Amino acid sequence: MNKFQHIKKELRKHHGVLSKMLKKAQVLAKESGDQKLLQFLRKEEQKVTESIISLSTASVELYPMFEKELKKRTSNLETKVRKLSKASDVLVSDNYLLEYKKKELLLLTNKLEEAYEEISIKNSELLNQQRMIGEQAEKLNAVHQEVMAKKDALERQKEELLDQSDYLHEANQTITQMHQEVEKQKDEILRKNEELLILNNEKNNLIGIVAHDLKSPLNQIRGLLSIMKMTSTNLTEEALGYIQMMEDSSGKLSDMIGKILDVEAIESQQLNLKLENTNLTAVLSSLSSRYLHAAREKHIEICSAFPGDCTALVDAGYAEQVFENLLSNAIKFSPRDKRVFLNITRHNGSAICEIRDEGPGLTESDKKMLFGKYQKLSARPTGNETSTGLGLSIVKKFVEAMQGRIWCESEAGKGASFFVSFPAGE
Repeated sequence: MNKFQHIKKELRKHHGVLSKMLKKAQVLAKESGDQKLLQFLRKEEQKVTESIISLSTASVELYPMFEKELKKRTSNLETKVRKLSKASDVLVSDNYLLEYKKKELLLLTNKLEEAYEEISIKNSELLNQQRMIGEQAEKLNAVHQEVMAKKDALERQKEELLDQSDYLHEANQTITQMHQEVEKQKDEILRKNEELLILNNEKNNLIGIVAHDLKSPLNQIRGLLSIMKMTSTNLTEEALGYIQMMEDSSGKLSDMIGKILDVEAIESQQLNLKLENTNLTAVLSSLSSRYLHAAREKHIEICSAFPGDCTALVDAGYAEQVFENLLSNAIKFSPRDKRVFLNITRHNGSAICEIRDEGPGLTESDKKMLFGKYQKLSARPTGNETSTGLGLSIVKKFVEAMQGRIWCESEAGKGASFFVSFPAGE
């Protein structure tokens, strides 16, 4: 092998080594994405190729210089290759670092996107809050205006209250003076009341004395009239009529005195009641028989409806006075040719007696005054009978004293029904 072929062989060898190294460097440069380095390597590869071709053609003449230059360039290339290898290692390391940084950047990007979404949500919430704050500010402003208006109103009210306070102070002084005057009047009233009580007691005593004193001469008059009727045989009919009128008048006067005494006894709570089982059927039957003559004089029929014996826990004497008063009133206020009804029933442990007439009835104003003392009603007796206005007031007091109840049901022009209820007997 001649020297030229040896040189060519060596050149090819070195060219192959350099080409591989340059290819490797290009691959690394390409992977790293460094275009400048890639272009540089391609140019160097081209230069190396051109240099080898040039050297191969002129290797004989330029061998010494070529060898020297080749060594120099080989050394330079090796240095560059080493640098390129180091650069490649750096690029690989940088590439890994870049990949890591890329991942970090992706993570940061994701976090930034999440943060951006959170910021968007927060921003939206802040906008809503700002809107709500704006609405609240408007409401607060309106409330403030109302508060200011109320403050002004309170100021006015305060002034009015101060004025009223002054007025009330003056009124309080006036009321205090009036209170003192009222206390004086109260003391005066109490004193007058004591005087009235004393006078009332004196009046009651006087009425009792007068009533008792009147009964004695009346009884004597009635006795004398009875004697005159029995002993006088030569009296004319006119004289006998006068005697009868005097006897009737004295009897009525005696009845009136008796009623006055009854009222006083009730008001002074001096009734001596003896409550016992009393046959009310027998009481009403006896009364109806006694009043037949008075009823017949006015052509009034007494109709009784007694289903059987009915007893009640009452005082027999006072119960008889109650029914006698009611029956006499029914006859007294009934027109001629009418009827009076007597009835007894038992209901819920009570004995209820009814006395009903077909008279003029009672007006609403009459009903309000019905059981009052000395009351004169619109209805009048139909046969010129007299009335003191004490009967029903006495009846009511007698009934209530015996734990009973009395009431009236009536319409003007349709008669009246008086009901008396007593606790039923055994």
